[in-house]
Amino acid sequence: MAQKKEAKSVKAPAKTATKKAPATKAAAPKTASKSKAATREVEFKAYSPLSGSVAVAVDSTGWKPVALKKGKNGNWSGKVKLASGVHQYKIVFDGQYWQTDNANPERISDGHGGENSVVRV
Repeated sequence: MAQKKEAKSVKAPAKTATKKAPATKAAAPKTASKSKAATREVEFKAYSPLSGSVAVAVDSTGWKPVALKKGKNGNWSGKVKLASGVHQYKIVFDGQYWQTDNANPERISDGHGGENSVVRV
């Protein structure tokens, strides 16, 4: 006669609640991007007490005029972020009169018989 083997029941170990630490990503070291040139805000000023609007148009912004704010006594001013380098610009009065900056003697030919003012950042 064959003997019956008793099967031993094995209890699985009790599950204990454990909290896992949240996964964290190591932050990549920040390095200066070589593709982006350093920028800084450059303040442009103009004096025109009779103008209804004054703006500055810069070559690096596609010559799109950026409005200046009117201050006291006909003084206008505003800031534009520009990358390091040499930029050409003109002051735009009343949306139609494009002129060099009288306060800045540095000029360059605009290629059309006139001149543009120059700012170095």
